[in-house]
Amino acid sequence: MIIPYLLHAQAEKAGDEGFKLVKEKDNIFVYERWISFPKTNPPVEAREVKGVFFVRASIDEALALVKNEAKIKEWQDHVEKFKVYPQTDTTWYEYSYHDIPWPVSDQDHFLVYKITEKVPGQRLFMTFESVVNDKYAPVDDDAYRMSLAGSWLFEKREKDVRITYRILSMPSSIPRIFTDPVIRANLMSTIKSYISILEEE
Repeated sequence: MIIPYLLHAQAEKAGDEGFKLVKEKDNIFVYERWISFPKTNPPVEAREVKGVFFVRASIDEALALVKNEAKIKEWQDHVEKFKVYPQTDTTWYEYSYHDIPWPVSDQDHFLVYKITEKVPGQRLFMTFESVVNDKYAPVDDDAYRMSLAGSWLFEKREKDVRITYRILSMPSSIPRIFTDPVIRANLMSTIKSYISILEEE
């Protein structure tokens, strides 16, 4: 079962309405908004986070790092397991297990990635969303299986690439007073590490 998400045209139409800047440092901007998670009945309010940042690298290099199993732990501190399952030139599956500090429990996810727009060297848009797959990713009783959806947008500029990362996640039972600082700090440090690896290569 695929969790429906806003595809490219719908995401463009939805725009940035409701996003608020919650963290900014070193030319990295983190925004949040609360919206209804798609197809939930009754509706469930979920957090959508958007990170906007810039990197001096090519779009192909930026995309390759997202899928690089050997380097994932260099820019995602809490990843214990990570596996990519290629399907086509524009589609792949990804499993990730995260050892998360208290008060958030360990988490894992299984996603399908789809490149839905590509202008070579200029622009690339891809979506990701949770799927169920008992062959590649049976449920792990030691981790909370996350329901996620989101996108990556890479846009070439004159001297760098502008990257917009969006992720929508079902809320946990832990109060936001505890989760907000963890989520924001983790995203900021992850983006910094991602940029650093790309610009060192």
